Amino acid sequence: MSARVSNARIGVMVILTALLLGGCAHTPAPHYYVLSSAPSAAHETVNSGPAIGLGPITLPDYLDRPQIVSRASDSRLVLSNEHRWAEPLNASFGRALLANLEQAAPGQNIALHPWRASLAVARQVRIDVTRFDRDVGGSFHLNARWSVSTPGPDDTTPTRQSDIEVAVTGKDDDYDALLIAANAAVAQLATTIATQLQAR
Repeated sequence: MSARVSNARIGVMVILTALLLGGCAHTPAPHYYVLSSAPSAAHETVNSGPAIGLGPITLPDYLDRPQIVSRASDSRLVLSNEHRWAEPLNASFGRALLANLEQAAPGQNIALHPWRASLAVARQVRIDVTRFDRDVGGSFHLNARWSVSTPGPDDTTPTRQSDIEVAVTGKDDDYDALLIAANAAVAQLATTIATQLQAR
């Protein structure tokens, strides 16, 4: 192999390496998000009465990933590598729902699943989330089946369906606006569940 060919190959390798490094340098740093509840009123509330267990809460498998998921159509999903959940979405969803539920039903003694084995739960809220994403039209959807049951073999509590839609007041790449809508959807679900808890 001549020195000229060898030098040419080295030159090509240097150029390719520079291009790769340049591409990596321009990759945007990820942004990380968690769900949250609205700020609570500044007053002390004493949790009393029989314990209410919140959970288990299940989410669909397509959401079990760090990327925030949106829809390009009814059957095509878009995963954002630049905008990610800072923790498993199931954990973030559960904490946000608990915080909202404590605001919507003040004074209730609510424990998030899994609770300690010694806690005697008088009622249990089970939630199966079937959708939690933004659609192509610019609305955020939270669909869930849930029930408030009394532990025991004789319980015949019906399962309820909540289909919540909140407008995302921002462009497709505005993930802060998406999170505002997602938080509002969780708060609406908490309000609906709190109404049922207080009615029984």
